[in-house]
Amino acid sequence: MRNFSASRTRTSIFLALGAVVALTLAGCSGDGEGAEETPVTEETPATEAPAEAEAVEIPGTPVGEVARKMIDTMNAGEDTTEADWEGLLHESFTAQVPVSDFVGLLNTNIRPAQPFVPTAYEGGDRQSVTTLDAAIGDPIDLSIALDPEGLITGLTFTPAAPES
Repeated sequence: MRNFSASRTRTSIFLALGAVVALTLAGCSGDGEGAEETPVTEETPATEAPAEAEAVEIPGTPVGEVARKMIDTMNAGEDTTEADWEGLLHESFTAQVPVSDFVGLLNTNIRPAQPFVPTAYEGGDRQSVTTLDAAIGDPIDLSIALDPEGLITGLTFTPAAPES
């Protein structure tokens, strides 16, 4: 028997995480009073690499390959499209998060913080967490889960867990 409340909760969590990532990547800092955004100029390009970010190797496992595709998509010069995700997203994922919403989240809330540098990776064949430093905001964790056929069944962006 399927647990519909867990399914709805998972969808809500994914969509709420999009908002969390947007706020995290917005670089919210200070107390808000008198805080000004630094304008992007020729001296401060938006595509400047994150300071002190040393990239880690992502293994060639099935989920590692998907993590690399996600990072490449997030760092691409062009917006991603729904066609880019055909055959990669499991129907249980798209039933909860329509492909158009997923693509919109990537293009408007996540990609503007590029470039993303993978600074930590932990995973097996079908599940992984990749910590990414971005040009804007705090590090984020990209969590991916795959079904046995390699289709994405879960994908979330959350603020990175603090280092212990």
